[in-house]
Amino acid sequence: MNSFFIFLVLFTFDAVAADSSNVLSVDSTFFIELGIFIFIILFLNKFLFQPLLDLKENRDVETSVRIERAKSMDEQAIEIEKDYKKRISDFKIEIENSSNDKITEAKKQAEDLIRKAKDQSLMEIENARKNLNSELYLKIADISIDDIGKEDSEVAKKIKELVSEIKGKL
Repeated sequence: MNSFFIFLVLFTFDAVAADSSNVLSVDSTFFIELGIFIFIILFLNKFLFQPLLDLKENRDVETSVRIERAKSMDEQAIEIEKDYKKRISDFKIEIENSSNDKITEAKKQAEDLIRKAKDQSLMEIENARKNLNSELYLKIADISIDDIGKEDSEVAKKIKELVSEIKGKL
């Protein structure tokens, strides 16, 4: 194939070299060279340039498809991330509310227990006072009646009446 091109180049230079006066004239070799040039351009276009252009176009299309897919996946990732962040914040709020509810419930139970214990202790104290007072009054009455029973005066009668009143109140 190389020998053909070399022959073609030598053939064109041989014809032109003999006549240097018509360098710009159009002769038969010009049309042959033009035909060969057009043939080579068409041949290269068909078997070299067109496949390269098709390959580039396919690569561009594939690249744009991949870019679109990447953008879509990025948007999905952002949406999923927002969803997860929202879920996490909802769970945190729910946990805080739950813990706050449990804390308030525990405080109420503690207050109820304290109030009940306080009421019970006050009732026990009051009952103990009543028992002590009634025992004291009974002891005083027994002592007074025994001591007064021996004496027979008006003061003793008055004391007996007061003691009987106290016993009646109890």
